[in-house]
Order: sequence, then structure tokens, then C-alpha cells
Amino acid sequence: MFITLGVEDALSEAVAARLVEQYAGEARIARTIGLRGNQDLRRRLPSLNAIAFFEGPALVLTDLDRPGSCPTELVSEWTRTITPAPNLLVRVAVLEIEAWLIADRANLARWLGIAENVMPRAPEEVDDPKGVLVQLARRIRNRTLRDRLVQDRGNGLFLPGPNYNIEMRDFVTNHWDPEAARLAAPSLSRAIRRVANLPNQTELTP
Repeated sequence: MFITLGVEDALSEAVAARLVEQYAGEARIARTIGLRGNQDLRRRLPSLNAIAFFEGPALVLTDLDRPGSCPTELVSEWTRTITPAPNLLVRVAVLEIEAWLIADRANLARWLGIAENVMPRAPEEVDDPKGVLVQLARRIRNRTLRDRLVQDRGNGLFLPGPNYNIEMRDFVTNHWDPEAARLAAPSLSRAIRRVANLPNQTELTP
């Protein structure tokens, strides 16, 4: 079985690929569509739905982004103008994909070289998971890695560094443990259950 991925960016692609690899049995990734942000991915949903109808399963992974927003409402809004194919699976990370990575506290702390006790215990309740991850990365003693992950803009403003996605993709591919992370990230746990059932997908539920 071949699965098409629909994602916002390179980091989401790495996460989606890891979930398929670990939970979708013998499935293989046919292609990736998107990689240009949330609104572009939403525009491509009808094409992804057509693929799910006529070619094979499509896994669409997006972020909730806004505190207080509801995954159910986001999926309903995105699919309002289409009839979802049985094998179209839309999953929503709460609030951002980084929350799923932070949820694997032990491995992320080890990879960053920082103390595990500074990691949030409920990352899906954090308003800005990416910002939290950047702040955690400021603690890294390895200056090369720190400078790749964090950009100091002055006046106390710290942003993702020039190689943020490259380094975080490495973490996802080689160090992240979704089984550990799902214990602290309910939306990830739901996604894992649905990915594991993707070959037999019969309905679209958030």
C-alpha cells in the first residue's frame, strides 16, 4: 500500500513519515504534497481527497495553531466543500507539531543536552510550542547546534535558527519516540490510532 502525505512544512513531513513507518504496517510513502504552509495545504485538500478516492490513502497533517481553537471544527471547515474519501485522514496537532516532539521529554532533553525537568509536562497546553522549543534550545551547551536552532534577533527576541527544520528533522528521524510522546500528547495518540487503521479507514473524524 502506498500513502500520499499532505503537510505544511518539512518538519511535519518528517513526523508524518515517521508515523507511517512505525504504525502503518507495510505501507510506503508515494509522494508528499504541500510543504508551503497551512493555507496552501488547505487549498490542496480537494486534490488530496481525489487521490484518496482513486489512488490510495492520503494522510494530511496540519497544526491547530491558535489557542482555544477546536480540531473538530478545523476538520469540518476544511472538508466543508468536499465529500471526504474513506481513505482521507486529516490529523491536527495541538497546537503545533512541536508539541508532539516536546512530549517525548526524555529523548528531546537528551538530544538537546539539557535537564529533563525543564521540559513541559503537558505540551499540548502550551500556547506557543515552537517558541518553547526555541527557548529550550537556548540552554544547549553545544554552540554549533544552538546557533543552528536559535536565532538571536536582539532585544530579547529569539526565533528559530537558519537550520531549525534540518536539525529537528534529524531529531524526529533518529531520536524521537512516538510511543513515549503519545502519553503526554492526546492528539498524537489519536493520530497514531488512526494511522494504524489507515488501510481500513471508513470515516473522517478528528
